[in-house]
Amino acid sequence: MSLRDELLKKSQRAVEHMGVAKPAAAKGAEPQGARPVTTPGAVAFLQPTIDSLNERVKDAEAANAELRRKLASQPTEVPLEQLDEKPGRKRKLTPEQFEELKENLRSNPLVHPVAVKALDNGRFEIVSGHNRVDAFRALGRAAVPVVVVDIEEEILDRTAFYANLLQPSLPDFEKYLGFRREKEKTGATQKELAQAAGVPESTVSMLFAFEHLPARARQLIEDRPDGIGMNCAAELARLAREGAAERVVEAVELLVSGKLTQKEAVGHAGRRPARLPPTPAAGKPVKVRAGRLDFCQYVSRGTTLRIDFKDEEHRIEAEARIARLLQELAEGSRTGS
Repeated sequence: MSLRDELLKKSQRAVEHMGVAKPAAAKGAEPQGARPVTTPGAVAFLQPTIDSLNERVKDAEAANAELRRKLASQPTEVPLEQLDEKPGRKRKLTPEQFEELKENLRSNPLVHPVAVKALDNGRFEIVSGHNRVDAFRALGRAAVPVVVVDIEEEILDRTAFYANLLQPSLPDFEKYLGFRREKEKTGATQKELAQAAGVPESTVSMLFAFEHLPARARQLIEDRPDGIGMNCAAELARLAREGAAERVVEAVELLVSGKLTQKEAVGHAGRRPARLPPTPAAGKPVKVRAGRLDFCQYVSRGTTLRIDFKDEEHRIEAEARIARLLQELAEGSRTGS
């Protein structure tokens, strides 16, 4: 039964109910504003209400039809060659994580389409889903399902970052980089950044501990951001400020290579350096011992420093560290000149 038929039926019942007329106040006078007592009259009386309800039904049906049309049109497949990537927006995965994603997509459909923004030149800019696109490329696929989002250009990076921020696997270092970009772009305080992201201010403050690590340490972390969390970074940053910057870099290098745990890295950076022996006389050999055993012997003459090790493995490790130290000294010399 249609809405109109239902209203007509109700109006007829109302007319039947009103069939007994009340006594008139004066003979021949009809009460002012009295309702019509015939079926056509009742229908005419209710017609404005019926028309209004019919309009509301039509609007609701049109809205549902539009929604069904939009749902039917998305997602749609776009050739991979038409997708553009903006630097700094991709969430970095470890080789293991990427391999897992790729193998998952090899056998299963893409549940979460890639979010893109349509560009004026007919291409599409990736907003979220860079790694899914990379996985499709690695699998030799030609196109990927996408949904087109309409987001203002100035908030695209923020939207992509906050979307990644909700991922539990996003490393703390990547979160720091995202907050740093947002701070540089907007000038927001850490408190404002925390409010916008919906996280405690203390969390944002801890993430910015990466800011206080030596530049070389941050470069090492960029290659393996999943290897260090914000708590470890905060401890290492404190040690760097206390004068242990060189040991912090060593600790981070060992940490990201998997030779130390985060706890061990903090311990390595926090150990007190061995007391150096007094500068020997020129040309006089100096022995360096590890307990009672000889570790190496060095002798200096003019601009030459010669070191002889007892063990080739120790020589290889020391050579790498000495090369790094010499490079730092060289850069410092160039800066000071």
